[in-house]
Amino acid sequence: MSRILFITWDGPQTSYLEGLFLPIFKALAKHGHHVHVLQFTWANADSTEYAKNICEASGIPYRAAPIWRNFGSVGPFASAVLGRSHILRAIRDWNIDTLMPRSLMPALAILMLGYRRELKLIFDADGFAVDERVDFGRLSPESATYRILRAVETHIVRVADRVLVRTPRAIDILVDRSKTDRAKFHVVGNGRDPTPFLSGWPRRIDNEFRLCYAGSLGSQYCPDQMMAVAQCLRFHIPNLVFRIFTGDKANLDAALDRLGVYDRSWIEVSRLPPGDMPAALMQCDLALALRQPAFSTQGVAPIKLGEYMLAGLPVIGTEGVGLVDPLIASGVMFPLKEDLSQVWPWVRDNVISHQNSLRERAQALGLAHFSLKTSVDSYLPALNTDIGASPCQTF
Repeated sequence: MSRILFITWDGPQTSYLEGLFLPIFKALAKHGHHVHVLQFTWANADSTEYAKNICEASGIPYRAAPIWRNFGSVGPFASAVLGRSHILRAIRDWNIDTLMPRSLMPALAILMLGYRRELKLIFDADGFAVDERVDFGRLSPESATYRILRAVETHIVRVADRVLVRTPRAIDILVDRSKTDRAKFHVVGNGRDPTPFLSGWPRRIDNEFRLCYAGSLGSQYCPDQMMAVAQCLRFHIPNLVFRIFTGDKANLDAALDRLGVYDRSWIEVSRLPPGDMPAALMQCDLALALRQPAFSTQGVAPIKLGEYMLAGLPVIGTEGVGLVDPLIASGVMFPLKEDLSQVWPWVRDNVISHQNSLRERAQALGLAHFSLKTSVDSYLPALNTDIGASPCQTF
């Protein structure tokens, strides 16, 4: 049995916590691993109250700690350094024996504790956050922020008892950077509860062809290429409707303006709570999962891929990002290149001509690779293995 403090660092959004982590944590409790959530956040009181309620509804204790966003990067770094008091209070009040910081700012807060106090440490690397800011943000690899966070990454990986990653390639990179033992690394999955996807596909009486996308629309998600694919398919399928499930309408509007898409009557934009997404996806025919290839994407496993597969949706996506090789080999995913000329033939000959069999194949792959059970089973070796007393008395 373990009592784990999961420490995360977020803005106002809680969809990933609600949709991804809470079901995993709730399932882990059945195996004797009880997770408690400490969320550093700049969200307002209503958002933190909502996060608290959804956590407690799953039997998971929750607390919020403030992030100061003043004076550029000084405020967040100060929040992490001074956040040790919130961590110490949570350790004491909840009788924590295992710390699980998610990504680098919570890792920095952990390092500020100093003495280990016989605590076990499991670092959830969750991709390469600081490299992603270089690839898709404005952070310079020569900046002090980058150098500090890379140093935090190296040190936390070295002192951690276990390190959780999302891809095998992430292990190679972190081992090379930290020169530490490969045996401490574990690949864990971003699984979903398949139950809402297993009630059977809804009967539709319309004649629409529904293309869909779910998620953010920053530059790394290729909104321009996404719209180009949608327009290409609409040329051949006049009754195509593009359903976009996002809260990021500003980036969508900017992409549509850049591409000169003035007739938007065929584009439907909505933001749905996680509980409504399975039914919405199962009403669609084809999904998009594009990601701009970059160094940082070697460590990510897109959550939407699992949702699409469980919903029985064939996918047009990016090769080499996440667990896509089995999907491509099984014919449920088309790996998009710059040339769009083969998109329509693939959709015509596979998605339209063999819709039912393709749906069944996609859902079978979803259950095999992206289910909640698969994800929980991937966590258990890291949590069940006896870590023992660490030779390091300090962080």
